[in-house]
This record gives sequence, structure tokens and C-alpha cells, in this order.
Amino acid sequence: MKKILCTLIIVFITNSLIAQDYKFGKVSKQELQEQFYEKDSAANAAILYKNRKTYFKYIEGEGFVVITEMHERIKIYNSEGYDWATKEIDLYQSSTDYEKVVGLKAVTYNLEGGKVSKSNLEKNEIFKEERNKYWIEEKFTMPNLKEGCVVEWKYKINSPFRSIDDLQFQYGIPVKKMHIELETPEYFVFKKRSKGYYPVYPIVDNTSGKIVINSKTRSGGTGSNDPHVRTSYSSSTIDYFATKDTYDIEDVPALLEEPYVNNIDNYRASMEYEFSELHWPNEPVEFFSNSWDDVTKTIYQDSDFSNQIYKSNHFEDDLAVVLAAAKTDTEKISAIFELIKHKITWNDYAGITTFNGTRKAYKDGVGNAADINLNLVSMLNSAGFNANPVILSTRAHGIPLYPTINGFNFVIAAVELESGLVLLDATDPYSTPNNLPLRDLNWNGRLIRKDGSSKSVNLGASAPSAENTNLMVSFDEEGNATGMCRISYENLNAQDYRNSKAKLKDEDIIAKIEAKNSGIEIGDFKIQNKENSYKPVVEMYKFTSESMIDKIGNKIYVNPLFFNATTVNPFKLENREYPIDFGTPISEKNNVIITIPEGYSIVSVPEKLAVALPNNYGVYIYNITINGNQINVQSKLKIDTAIYPTQNYSEIKEFYNLIVNKHSEKIVLEKTTSP
Repeated sequence: MKKILCTLIIVFITNSLIAQDYKFGKVSKQELQEQFYEKDSAANAAILYKNRKTYFKYIEGEGFVVITEMHERIKIYNSEGYDWATKEIDLYQSSTDYEKVVGLKAVTYNLEGGKVSKSNLEKNEIFKEERNKYWIEEKFTMPNLKEGCVVEWKYKINSPFRSIDDLQFQYGIPVKKMHIELETPEYFVFKKRSKGYYPVYPIVDNTSGKIVINSKTRSGGTGSNDPHVRTSYSSSTIDYFATKDTYDIEDVPALLEEPYVNNIDNYRASMEYEFSELHWPNEPVEFFSNSWDDVTKTIYQDSDFSNQIYKSNHFEDDLAVVLAAAKTDTEKISAIFELIKHKITWNDYAGITTFNGTRKAYKDGVGNAADINLNLVSMLNSAGFNANPVILSTRAHGIPLYPTINGFNFVIAAVELESGLVLLDATDPYSTPNNLPLRDLNWNGRLIRKDGSSKSVNLGASAPSAENTNLMVSFDEEGNATGMCRISYENLNAQDYRNSKAKLKDEDIIAKIEAKNSGIEIGDFKIQNKENSYKPVVEMYKFTSESMIDKIGNKIYVNPLFFNATTVNPFKLENREYPIDFGTPISEKNNVIITIPEGYSIVSVPEKLAVALPNNYGVYIYNITINGNQINVQSKLKIDTAIYPTQNYSEIKEFYNLIVNKHSEKIVLEKTTSP
């Protein structure tokens, strides 16, 4: 018995050691046989191992370069996990230098006939794409993917830039084991900022490094061919201190998406390292992002930012024309805003520095966010306004809570008036003053001035996204309905409508509405103010349907809000970790008039409902009145905050439960006379 027990223990230890061999190429049968992730059986894939090592290396003639070594091993459990077998590597490039990938190796492992088979990634399966003048993407998809396979790759990134990509600890799939080392010399000081709800902390050690400088000298003789010339070689060593951060973590849960999250990356467990100070020996310390003054100074030192704001001779004639037709300041600001929108088309690239330069962008008619909005700042100043750029982080980029340069990726314009700021983003053809695109509505931006001063700017929406629906419906004894619908979209809702539908033909829009509201057929379709950004979009149409009404025996059952009823609660989780982000305050109104068919009487109608969220965050009102042969239904939803706090999650979940339940209630009609 003891012998059997010892044998089992040895086998167990042996298998454990095999399964935990994380050297590249040492994928085990046990890993390939694994059918699901033990701690998250719903996962389609899992990161079995991730190793990253980032350090600074001194190269004579070049100075310090940043080396990042990567090794990843991922288990694919089913076909829905195949996306994790594609790797995209972002590489930064400047006008003088660039990052590059070296030593890339990648293998797909499968279990075939009880043996581990390998499929190597070939060079012709690696693709490079220049996304813009700053970024190159190197991308590959692993070969021979099968359910149950394991993919593995390793590579190095050599970077001449003093920047460190964020350390990411959490992904959309679980992580079994991760080891990260980051070593920085004493000359470069980085600020560390932790993000996310899953806490990860480094072990910090002091270490050392060396800089070896080789030199060559000649002595004697008069020339290189003189036999008396002597060449001597020498080297000197400079020792320096370094800081080493080590992260050893295991069993990191997947980061799950939840509804109404502005950017899930804001809650992903990660650590940011931003270059903040330069400490060269015997030189004054240089500061880059320790304070907002440092940030403003650093940005203004970039000629692709500061020099572009004060160029004006390329638009002077156009400016004179629009100013001649405008009288008030409001008219002038709007006219300049529309001029820039029509003169330069956004190329979909962000950035706080120009891509083509303001003059070239204006001439060619295309540019990035800085090309467009710095042109706008310059034109507003030329017209006599006090205008300045506002740098911000788009919703997809994150939230800059502290002094930072890397935290910003976009720039808009602001006019400072006595009545307050007017915020303008000319990259969106349908935006209006103080009605920014949703991507810009991300907490606070930073208005920066030439004198080095700056101030925080609230980027919240100035007005709610509004949608007002008026519906008139009548139906016959068989339940065939006819009706008219009028919907008005205002503020951000109108902007979104135009961006998604302004270029579509009416028949394409009709098809979308019919698909969304299954069972209706639309006729006499019209849209008002489809292109006029300064007025609400109004959509009007007639419709018919054979399935909007339920007829059972001599009774008819009617959903009072028809296809505008809220039937699903978006908040299903028992608990919520992340704040609820609606983007803007919300105003939704539904007014419905239902004509009772002849020969029918009302048996019952839903009772009225009035419910409020805590702290005046919102309210919902539902009411039905009867006027002769007509039933009038009113539904009003107001959410008065763009960001709803997590601690009140149970209240808003119950709030929407009440709405869904109320919208499921029917009006009941009963036949009382023969037709």
C-alpha cells in the first residue's frame, strides 16, 4: 500500500512539473488535453502563461534603448476563442527613428494521435500596416487552429524612445500565471499609477547596471601608414543604480463587459508608467509631467502643437467672407466653426499634435484632430476671440486623473466668453457649439494657454440626449393596425442619428426601422432637418401591421407603447463593480393615442406609475387616461446624471425592473356589440 501511495505521489509531482514548464516550446500533453479552465468553465480561452521583461540597455553611439521581451502561451478551448490566436503589436515611429520587432517565433500545438504536433508561423504570415505617420501595426494569426490547441509566441521590441507601455494584468479571458519584470536606471524617473479593481502590487528591489564606453587613440608618426603610429584601445565603465519592479501573479479573473461602461479599459487591472523626470549627472533635473505646469510647458515645446496655433495667412480671405455675413459673437463663432468643418475632413486619427500641419491640412482638405481644431483655434483668435486648445482623452483612451501627457490623445477648441466656455470639435460634421461628440465626453479636459497656465474643463454634456415619440394607432376587429409615428431627436441623439443615417437613402432607413420593429410596414416616410445640425431631426412615417395586436376570442390585448416598450432590463447582474455611464443625461418621452375600434369597450388598463431614483438622479412617470373612444398613454423617462454611482446599483436595477414590468402590462378590450 505504501509503495502504491509513493508511486502515485511521484506521478502527481512529475505531472505537475511537466504542466508547469513555461519555457518556450515546452507545451505539455496535459495542457493540450485540458477541456476547460478549472476556475472559469465559461472561458473560451485562457492565458496559461505570460512573461514580460522590460529594461534599458546602453548602446554606444545610440544611448539608452528600451528592450521589451515578450512570451505568451494561450489555450484555445473552442472555436469562439480563436480570436485570441491573433496578435497585434503596435510600434511607434517618429520622423527620425522607430520601434521594431526582432526574434519573433510563434507555434501552434495540437494533440494528434496522442502526440504533440507543431505548426510554425511562417514569415509570409506576418503583416505590417502603417496606420498613420506615428504608428505601425505588426499582425499575425496563428496557423492550424483547432479546438483544444495551444498557441505560443515570443519576440522582442527594441525602442529608441524613453517610454514604457502600460503593464496589463487582466484580459477578457482568465490568466493562469504571469511574471513581469521592469528595470529602470536612476536617470529616468517614472510615475506609477495603478488602475482597475483587481489590485496588483510589485516587489521593488534595488539593482545596478553598467555603461561601458570604448575609445581608441593613436600616437606617434604623422599618418596612418607611418610604421611608428601606435593605436591603443581603452574602455571606461560608469556604474549606475537601477530600480527593479517584479510582478508575480496567478489566477487573474477575466474582465467581463457590462452594459453602460464608457471604456472597459478604465477598469482593467494595469499599471501605468509615465516618464516624468530626467536626471542626467551634473545637469539640472528636467520635469515633464509632475504638475500641470510641466505638462503645459512640455506640450508647448512641441512645434507640431504650439507653432500651428498662430499660423493664419492661409485662411485670411475665407475668414473675411464669413465674418462679413455674421453680426453677433454667436453667429461669428458658428460661422467659423462651420467653415472649418467644411474645409477640412477628419481622417479619423486622434492626436494632440498635427499630422499634416494646419496650413497643409487646410489646403488639402484633410487632417487629424489637431490639424482641424488647432486651425479652428487660430481662426477664432484671428477673429478677435480669446480661444485656446483643450486637450482631452477620448472615451476609448482612458481617463487622465493626474498630471500627464500620455493620458491625452485629442484636442478641441474653446472660446472663453464672459458667459462661460464654448467648446467646439470640428472633426464631427454634425456637432454644434457645446454639443460635443460622445467620444469627447470623458470627465475633464485641460485648457492650456501660451503663458503656461491651464485649467480643468468639464466635458459633460450641456443638454440631455432627447427622443420624443408621438404615436397614433387604430386597428380593426381582426387586429390589423394602422398608424402614424413622429420621432424628434435632439442634441447628442440628433448628432448620432445624422452620423449613422444622413448618408443613407430613405429606403435603407426604412428597412432598418422595419427590422427593429418587426411586423410593421412603412409608407409615406419623411425626414426633416437631416443635414441641419442646429435643429432637431424629425422622422415621420405611416405604418401598418398585422401583429401588433393580440386577439383572443372576443378580447383584444394591446401593449400601450407598442414597439417602443422597454422589454429587457439592461442591468441583470446581481452586483456591479463599475460606474454606470449613460454618456449624457437622458430624456425620453412617448405620447400614444389609441383609437378603440367600434363595438369594443375597455375592460382594464395598466395603473399609473411614478418612481424616482435616489438623490434626484432620475424619474419615470407612466399614466393612461381615457377620452371618449381614445386611450391616451404618456411615458416619461428622465435620467439627470451622465454617471450613475455603483453604490446605488440596486436602486437603478429595481427602477428598470419596474419599467419593464409596467411595459409588459396590456390594455384589455372586449367586444360588446355585433359589428
